[in-house]
Amino acid sequence: MSGLGCLRVTLGLKVLGLAMYFQISSLRRSARVLSEYCSVSKTAVWRLVAKLREKLQVASERRTRRFTAVDKTCVKVNGEQYWCIQP
Repeated sequence: MSGLGCLRVTLGLKVLGLAMYFQISSLRRSARVLSEYCSVSKTAVWRLVAKLREKLQVASERRTRRFTAVDKTCVKVNGEQYWCIQP
């Protein structure tokens, strides 16, 4: 059994499952949405995603970020404002 509670899953339901996963990046949430139509496990959604990655040969390499996140905080001391900046 493939983890899907329906005997046969339609193409539209598979496309909906993939679209949900790529929009919200959560196997559990995607499976929950699809469960409104038939019983679907998060493993079944993962298998759909894995099959699509094989067919499209998507590279899953990690890219380096071209920016640095900085935390700025304004602190008031004796009525004076000071900015604390941490990379």
